[in-house]
Amino acid sequence: MAAIGKFAIGNFRSVKHAELVFPENAPLILVGENNAGKSNIIAAIDIILGEIHPKYRLIEQKDYYQRTPRNIQITAELREPLGGKYHSLVWQHNHSEDDPNEFCGIDSYGTSNKYIKAEARDELTCVLISAERTLNYQLSYQTKWTMLSKLMHRFHQELQKNTEIVEELKGKFVEIKEAFHKIDSFKTFKETLQADFLSLVSCMSYKLEVDFEAYNPTNFFHALRVQAKEGAEPRDFNELGTGEQQVLAISFAHAYAKAFRKGILLAIEEPEAHLHPLAQRWLARKIYELCKDGLQIIMSTHSPAFVYLLGLDGLVLVRKSTEHGTWTKQLTRQGLAEYCLANHSNADKTKEDNILEFYAANTTEAILEGFFAKGIILVEGPTEALAIPEYLKALSYDCYEKGVAVIPVDGKGNLARFWRLFTAYGIPVYVIFDNDAGDDSTSSKRGELLKTLGVSDTAEILKEADLRIEAKYAVFGKDFETTLRKLFKSEGYENLEKEAREFIGIEPDNKSDCKPLVARYVAEKLSACVNSKVDGWSSLSTMKLKIEEAMQC
Repeated sequence: MAAIGKFAIGNFRSVKHAELVFPENAPLILVGENNAGKSNIIAAIDIILGEIHPKYRLIEQKDYYQRTPRNIQITAELREPLGGKYHSLVWQHNHSEDDPNEFCGIDSYGTSNKYIKAEARDELTCVLISAERTLNYQLSYQTKWTMLSKLMHRFHQELQKNTEIVEELKGKFVEIKEAFHKIDSFKTFKETLQADFLSLVSCMSYKLEVDFEAYNPTNFFHALRVQAKEGAEPRDFNELGTGEQQVLAISFAHAYAKAFRKGILLAIEEPEAHLHPLAQRWLARKIYELCKDGLQIIMSTHSPAFVYLLGLDGLVLVRKSTEHGTWTKQLTRQGLAEYCLANHSNADKTKEDNILEFYAANTTEAILEGFFAKGIILVEGPTEALAIPEYLKALSYDCYEKGVAVIPVDGKGNLARFWRLFTAYGIPVYVIFDNDAGDDSTSSKRGELLKTLGVSDTAEILKEADLRIEAKYAVFGKDFETTLRKLFKSEGYENLEKEAREFIGIEPDNKSDCKPLVARYVAEKLSACVNSKVDGWSSLSTMKLKIEEAMQC
């Protein structure tokens, strides 16, 4: 079955240059913050494999990189020769030429051929399910390129091999047509139409007649329609939810690819749209199963439900900068293992054959949200994750507005590990931890983290009892709450903690751990009146500046 192996884009829209490698039997997933260029990558694939012939694509000002007219090139390398001949397809746009578009196939000798037969091109086509959803179009006969048209054309080819079935169908359709004639108004209209038409063309040199048919004689299967039902009742596609529509489109593409062993690249924008969280997880699992069965899928998403670290080869982080435009980062299992080892990971535990299994087992959806952030603040647990954004917001640094995710990783031991994962993709990371030795009596976890952050002399930092703020990290002395009680003593931090427990309804002798809620309540109260002369606000202002600088990296 035809499939893309590699894909390259040059000077198209926000993309100056990008290369993507399609994994085998797994989807290619584009993740990243909004407006990074994910949809532009999918648009480039649609140019070279979509229903409009690449030669006749119209290019507008917005399609040029930085909106400046220049040459554009899109290349698709194939896993097996298309039409038994072409190892890659190349589309080029030369803005200075009268006939600017050129589409060609490259054979194994590097020879270019501009005349690719339709049969060869039909061996691998892109079906785009855009964010607007186009199910009514794809399951119609509006053009020969819709999924339904292509499917029924193949069925028609199979039908022509059996003349007995053809004759049987003709007889059945005649019976259907005779049933329509029992409607008097239809019969009258038809006879009047035929008589008027024959009168108007009587002076022409050829004879032309019109009639109604119960089928399309040039393709019997065009009489068939895909019909949705709810129980026993038929439903129009417009009555289906958007989530149901896209599931139907995915199922249709898979059935087509499986029935004819023809290559379909299904391009889906935001498959999570209009699906609740549980349905998103279910759809993500089904997409991976369909890919294992031969369907090739590329999708852009903003949902961590579709990020599967065991399929890391197919995970592509899409970012955009003023200097370089849209750029991509894609890692392999081996590449991630090598990066971790180069950044002080334990060599005995970091193995290429188990590194993805480790990350997949220890990653939550909250952690995976980091792949959609502009930058990340890693913290140990929910207490810091709930309180720190409140303090930063009070200092005019709104993490949500800035696209910065504050992510709890469940303990000190995971801070270095997830710092490696995210920085391996080039995402800026700032780390906040404390010196509480409760789960790190030998200081091995904090020591590993500090070495990972480039600190050679860790002894002094491990003894830190107050708030220490550095370019890549901040240490909250003994622990987060103890340090803040000291820094905000004049503001009555401990009294606010008692007030929080009463407000939440925690009995004085209740030992349940509600620290995160208490910490956020106190942060909200303190944030109502920021005083730069208070030690706490002065220190947190310094930390905010370091975070801002780190996020610009």
